[in-house]
Amino acid sequence: MQDPPDPPALVLLHGCGGTARATFEATGLMDRFGETGRLPLALTLPGHGDGSRPRDPAAYADLAGLIAPELPRGRLDAVGYSLGGKLLLELAIRFPGRFRRLVLAGVGDNVFAPEGVAEAAASALEHGPGPDTPAPVRAFLSTFEPDHNDALAIAAVLRRPPNPVFSEERLAAIDAEVLLVNGQDDPAAGDCRRLQGALPGSGVLMLPGVGHFGVPADPAFVRAAVEFIARAEGDAS
Repeated sequence: MQDPPDPPALVLLHGCGGTARATFEATGLMDRFGETGRLPLALTLPGHGDGSRPRDPAAYADLAGLIAPELPRGRLDAVGYSLGGKLLLELAIRFPGRFRRLVLAGVGDNVFAPEGVAEAAASALEHGPGPDTPAPVRAFLSTFEPDHNDALAIAAVLRRPPNPVFSEERLAAIDAEVLLVNGQDDPAAGDCRRLQGALPGSGVLMLPGVGHFGVPADPAFVRAAVEFIARAEGDAS
């Protein structure tokens, strides 16, 4: 009897202003994947971490194009949070057949609209919050990691020319299995029925009492992500 084929490489993408350490390591997700025999590759988003950090928004006019060369060769599984999830959608559109399974957290019908608080968040990174700073921006600032990210570079990422941009027609090119995981108290992702409708066969897990920034650390998300990626081929449960 032949041995089963090796599983696809596993990629993790964090969200804007965050790090892989806080999003995937500190939450236990990487350890849980390790227990299943998977060794995730946690990539750093453009403008983040210790790499190149331009402060010109034009440098981030194609975030997915900047991430694409970092992807391992061959078939992929992937988990993305917030902006990382949006970029996985874009990459799955550009590279049909490359992605087997996607877990997208903190991503919903907001993919069809401009980032509503991006300018307020960029301004708060530059000048600090003010009395009129929206609550979602204050929540974003509470998770921002200044020891690992440059505030002015992240402000430029937030002010980038709009990308990625989605429509139902573009999303129809995605042939990966998709699981959407959102907090019920997440004003950023919002409803996800339109996105789910654009991704036939996709599943949805809603986390009661969880906001946008609480999703990565929620045990139900960690468990669902690992089980979805690890399940046997052909198992639709």
